[in-house]
Amino acid sequence: MKKTLCTLLVLCGLLLSACGGNATVETAPTESATDNTPTDTTEIETEPEDRTYLDDLPDGLDYGGYDFRVLVYEGGNLPTGDTGAWLNYFALEGETGEPINDAVYNRNAAVSDRFNVKIEQLDGKSLGMEGYARKTVQAGEDAMDVVLGTSALNTLITDGILVDLKSVPYIDLEKPWYDQNSIASLSIANKVYVTAAEINIMDKDATWCVLFNKDMAQDLSLGDYYQMVHDGTWTQDVMLTGMEAASIDVNGNGERDADDQWGNVGENFDTMGYMVASGARCFTKDENDLPKLSVLDERYVDSYTKAMAINGNFDLCMYASKFGNDWSILDSVFTEGRCLFSFVGMNRVTLFREMEADFGILPAPKYDEAQDSYYNVISCGNATFVSIPKSVQDLERTGIITEALCAESLYTLTPAYYDVALQRKYMSDEESRDMLAIILENRTIDQSVAYNWGGLFGTLSGLTTTQNADFASKFAKMEPTMQTAMDKFIENIEK
Repeated sequence: MKKTLCTLLVLCGLLLSACGGNATVETAPTESATDNTPTDTTEIETEPEDRTYLDDLPDGLDYGGYDFRVLVYEGGNLPTGDTGAWLNYFALEGETGEPINDAVYNRNAAVSDRFNVKIEQLDGKSLGMEGYARKTVQAGEDAMDVVLGTSALNTLITDGILVDLKSVPYIDLEKPWYDQNSIASLSIANKVYVTAAEINIMDKDATWCVLFNKDMAQDLSLGDYYQMVHDGTWTQDVMLTGMEAASIDVNGNGERDADDQWGNVGENFDTMGYMVASGARCFTKDENDLPKLSVLDERYVDSYTKAMAINGNFDLCMYASKFGNDWSILDSVFTEGRCLFSFVGMNRVTLFREMEADFGILPAPKYDEAQDSYYNVISCGNATFVSIPKSVQDLERTGIITEALCAESLYTLTPAYYDVALQRKYMSDEESRDMLAIILENRTIDQSVAYNWGGLFGTLSGLTTTQNADFASKFAKMEPTMQTAMDKFIENIEK
């Protein structure tokens, strides 16, 4: 029997137990009410195949073949792999032998049989996703039951399009099929309009992690990065040291180009990723679950300086915009064995499965060794989150089916993602499998990315591209605008 934490990652612990892993998972510390870190650390004991957590849904319900409609974001800019790299498919016609496909199909079949419903997928890409949701809800049209949307969280909430999930009958946000970190980050005034959940894999695929070339690290005598993670010494300074050692002007032309060897691959989003990894937050919460600005706090400003030392050093970091944002070029530098690190979404683990060079996976590095935990940012532009539109006519039915889909996913879709798609099929060493538990337990959504009050995230991206180190003065000027946007958001919520 294995003891695991009572969080979404309880299943990850079961999977590691089932396949012989022995991950040491460093958990987030319990913090005060002004921080966004969940404090539930209840321990349970369970067998690998047990359904330890059961939903509290009534038995014997028959919805007469009702079409349960899920508006889903589809598409992306990457080839699809076994985990669907940015492809958020939800309703499938049958089993194919591909693990994620079959898990989705079997999950839907189980819920359909249980409640006599049909799971229907609405293509958010062709319909216009957030625009379609807004138009139909404002017209009072019962056009969908659930929205799995990406980035337009701010306006959908303040425009009154979404229901507070806490008010939906039978949805229990304390269950492990809902991501407690996302609830803590995205809740406002104790209301939860969107959350990550086990119902889909996009929030996992959109979790940023560090991939590293194991052969290069060994050749450069950079030490055992896996052990550093377990020892708590995997820091941004250590990562920077490795980048400096790996960066070589291979063709000797005195310029940094695609033919050279690089320390890292990055883009403007990564600056925020390293800042989140530092434990810094642009907003904190008060005792009423209301956000307050902390963007000019010393730790937040210092985290930008450290992030820029990594992501803003274009001699060491192959920065996307300097290469036309052509990820075929940037990815090839890593897959061809000419780059030590690649700070990217988890979907790349699948995408790089044919890579000849041996690579491993690490959490985003800490700010320093004194930091208690690792934190890994979720890209809100690629992850999808569960929400329910206000136009739903039968909120109880929607709550029951949504809860059932999320709960069933914990025992079908999540095992397929963790155990088959990542751990057994593509990862080549036990240590990488151990790292997955640490990465995915400490997934973090930063409110500046989710809500972008006052344009903070866009400004931060621009500062990286221009290599602007004057963060404090820039955001001192922006602070009133950010405060106004945040206050307006809260005012709309309270209405």
